[in-house]
Amino acid sequence: MLRLASLAALLAAGCTDGGSSGPDGQGDLTWHGAVAPLMAEKCGDCHYDGGPAPFDARDLEQVRSWAPAILDAIATDRMPPFAARRTDECQPDVWFKDDGSLSDEQRATLEDWVAADMPEGKAKNALPVPERVVHDLVDPDAVLGFQEPFAVGGTSDVYQCFRVEVPADGDRWITGMQVLPGNEKVVHHVLVWSDPGDESLARGGADGTYPCSGEPDVWPTELIGTWTPGGSPMITPENTGVTLRNGSSIVVNVHYHPTGVSTEIDDTRIALKWTDERPESFATWYLVDLPFGAQEATAPFEIPAGAEAHVEEVVLTNPLPFDVPIFAIAPHMHYLGEGMKVTLEHGNQDTCLVHTPRYRFDFQQSYFYDAPISQLPVLRFGDRVRVQCTYNNSMSNPYMPLALQATGTDAPVDVTWGEWTADEMCMAMAGLVSPVEILDLLELF
Repeated sequence: MLRLASLAALLAAGCTDGGSSGPDGQGDLTWHGAVAPLMAEKCGDCHYDGGPAPFDARDLEQVRSWAPAILDAIATDRMPPFAARRTDECQPDVWFKDDGSLSDEQRATLEDWVAADMPEGKAKNALPVPERVVHDLVDPDAVLGFQEPFAVGGTSDVYQCFRVEVPADGDRWITGMQVLPGNEKVVHHVLVWSDPGDESLARGGADGTYPCSGEPDVWPTELIGTWTPGGSPMITPENTGVTLRNGSSIVVNVHYHPTGVSTEIDDTRIALKWTDERPESFATWYLVDLPFGAQEATAPFEIPAGAEAHVEEVVLTNPLPFDVPIFAIAPHMHYLGEGMKVTLEHGNQDTCLVHTPRYRFDFQQSYFYDAPISQLPVLRFGDRVRVQCTYNNSMSNPYMPLALQATGTDAPVDVTWGEWTADEMCMAMAGLVSPVEILDLLELF
């Protein structure tokens, strides 16, 4: 429901040029006052001329025509698509970088402005409008791609791996990575693994590509980074990096979900930043999920057809004998996923790492903590990481049409854990800052 403007706001909007002060106190309640800077800051990264989202957030007339949809999106918390929230059950000690959510005051500014008939105000009094921020990896050292584009057709999901050669004359440490998906119509998610023994050379043949699964098929290996819809570049904390030994290649593991009606061509690329100087610590990602050492807390993992607010939990007990700071958390589920909470359990003390009560499959993100390493949450030996996932397997789920397409059915069916889009996952990817000694232990786990 739309929030009614206050009488003061309505009266002020009817006087002079609609120059009442916005609820957040920043500029008057006009387009050139409080609204244009707010729209540009919170919506302008995706909503721009020629961008991936409808309408240009910096264009008054377009915003006016889309105003009902805009207010509905913010009222239902679908936009802006920053899903992490402080809630009654989750108060993280450290918050995240690049918080794109709206404050209550900012929501009120937009609602009151629409209720006041969206006054333009005077251009001569316009407040500065932020430029669009491009969330790309700055000055990558290399942008690497497939040897040949890959064709994705048919109706069944495909896991395909691509060996990518890394030009190097010594050890390197990856400090930044960005996956540049070639065709988001079919790229479901991407995992990028290190291949220090270049095992993928024998697997990939002349074109460097071969069928694989959602799990690593070379060993030893490290997860360098991931991409899911809505993802941003991976930047490691200061004085850390992901180890890439001399002679290593990388394996780009792509989960494709075909359109079912067309053959699509994908030419995904990987942008990398690195350093030749060994950092103080190294960064790695650990997947908290069933194939990676986690245990079911609510066995069996099954989401009944028609169930709303169905909860499944997986728990991982940390086997590493080190104090390991956590620099990022990335929730991952499929179409039925509705919310996730990740909790670090240390003795009798619980620390909530992230809560995404309105998880969106099409806007998955990695949440990077906005703090130096010394202030990050710490995973200790024997600690438990509990991942609580909430699912909606009913027709009230807005993603159910996509889920039905994936299962090839016309009504919800029971869903179990699995790698395919028609299955479900309850995975939290944890970015860890680890001592160098952990490298010697990787083969044990």
